[in-house]
Amino acid sequence: MCLATSEDTIRGMLFNGTLEVLQALGDESLMKRCVEESGETRFLDFFSYPVQKHCQMVFTALPVLAEEYGGSEEGLRQLGRKVADRFLRVGAGKVMLSLSQRSPRQLLYTLPTAYRLAVSFGQYALRWTGPRSGRFTLQRDFMPHPFHEGVMQTSLELWGARAVTVSGRQTGGLDSECDFCWQ
Repeated sequence: MCLATSEDTIRGMLFNGTLEVLQALGDESLMKRCVEESGETRFLDFFSYPVQKHCQMVFTALPVLAEEYGGSEEGLRQLGRKVADRFLRVGAGKVMLSLSQRSPRQLLYTLPTAYRLAVSFGQYALRWTGPRSGRFTLQRDFMPHPFHEGVMQTSLELWGARAVTVSGRQTGGLDSECDFCWQ
């Protein structure tokens, strides 16, 4: 959080996705605490908020997510899955994806753009290593790689990919990459 500047913002849809995960777990008190700690009363999907607030929200929720899903990494992965599902089913994500051919490969071409719609920071790049495999590189992104694994897994599955495998790793302080493939 100390590396974030005032220009590093994230859309309210990611806050709302995080809150929906907590709501699904039935932890209303944690949900309320996360909102209170953010200093906001609610989040509008297309408004931008400081990324530090989202990091604080995730940090506050992580112990419960870790307990529910069997560890911090899996908690972050599940959070990424739920947030991606929400992004792809509402608003700009839904519109953006409705304009493209419905195939996993086409979806991945739009992934860097989808990230740019959601956040003001970072650099995102896709490199293909085969017809159904590649690497998604994230530079200066504030979420850990398990979150992005979940985002990619759900995105590919929603667009028809089968037997999806995503494996991420941190490559620097705020840098990571996710290798992916599907059948």
